Amino acid sequence: MTMDTSTRLRIALAVIVAALCGFGLVMIASTTVIGTAGGRSDGTVTYAFLVKQGLAMAGGLLLALLISKVGAARLRDWRMVGLVFGAAIASLLAVLAVGRSINGAKRWIDLGPVNLQPAEIAKFAIVIAVAWLLGRAAERVRTFKHGLLLPVGAFILLAGLVYLTKDLGSVVVMGVVLLAMMLMAGAPWGQLCAMGAAALPLLAYVAVWEVSYRRERFFAFLDPWNSEGPAAYHLQQSFIAIGSGGTTGVGLGEGGAKLAFLPERHTDFIYAVICEEFGMAGGIGVAAAFLALVVVGLMIAHQSRDLHRRLLATGAVMILGTQAFWNMLVVTGSAPTKGLTLPFISYGGSSVAVCIVLIGLLDACARANARELADRPLTSKPIGATTTRRLTPVPTRRPTTEGAA
Repeated sequence: MTMDTSTRLRIALAVIVAALCGFGLVMIASTTVIGTAGGRSDGTVTYAFLVKQGLAMAGGLLLALLISKVGAARLRDWRMVGLVFGAAIASLLAVLAVGRSINGAKRWIDLGPVNLQPAEIAKFAIVIAVAWLLGRAAERVRTFKHGLLLPVGAFILLAGLVYLTKDLGSVVVMGVVLLAMMLMAGAPWGQLCAMGAAALPLLAYVAVWEVSYRRERFFAFLDPWNSEGPAAYHLQQSFIAIGSGGTTGVGLGEGGAKLAFLPERHTDFIYAVICEEFGMAGGIGVAAAFLALVVVGLMIAHQSRDLHRRLLATGAVMILGTQAFWNMLVVTGSAPTKGLTLPFISYGGSSVAVCIVLIGLLDACARANARELADRPLTSKPIGATTTRRLTPVPTRRPTTEGAA
């Protein structure tokens, strides 16, 4: 039996993500198992980070399988959308009230053995909410109300709360995702550009000048070797680690930068350790894996004849791609520093779990595409004949067959 394209995309998606998650566990072990003190190994051994990361991956996988099995069509139900959106709002309000502060940022809710980061839930929620709003709008998406006002309003509500937790990086990712989904849906791009131009001065002020540490990060990005402060030190140590790796690296576990020199070595700057231990070849290999993931995700979106499903796939892959490449650009000094982890590889329970859940959403879209293709009646079109693709608007009633596979 010939394997259809949707099934091949599902297999490719699973292989890429399994490889990234496996490599991530290897790098977590490399950067955290051996304790450090005073710039050298102190001889202590701990598997706490590795175990927690593995458990977070397992939890994310269970949720991903559930979403894939239930089907993307369930996310057309306004009650399901409201549940996801409401959970994101509630968790963000909770973190502002009782959250745990780390390095001056109040982003985590202490749940005993784990710390929940509500900003990660907000990323998932913005995809679900905007896909629902734009999908229901159908042809009305070209109007100001349905194409701009409603999705931007949902973004402002979520992103505003995320911003109060001092997580500008997640706000940037959510903004990129919103823009991609609106353009995919056919929102009035002229009005969108006008709105963006009007907001640009405020965005520049907030992103760079509002608080001192963002100004420090910006100037460190411009000239890291002649700047002072934590941001410049991060970049300097990252450059040293990358340069030490050369073409093929110093070997797994042999990197010196992680021995108390490179801050955030197992989270935001783990890509620098990869480049040191596996060299330029390893760094390019990781970037190529993420590029392949983005291509597969966009192919799943392109295959979706249903507008809602296409928007879900686009939003999911844009979150993963934007976050991955922004992290790599930051570590290599090609973009200003933002607190973004490298998906599937950096340590972070909430982050890796939500990333895997987004893969489940992509897989649900691919499953629906395969089912739709199998149910489509055969036609006797001549070879080479073209067919005009037409996106199906979201129906007013939720179908019940898509998730039955």
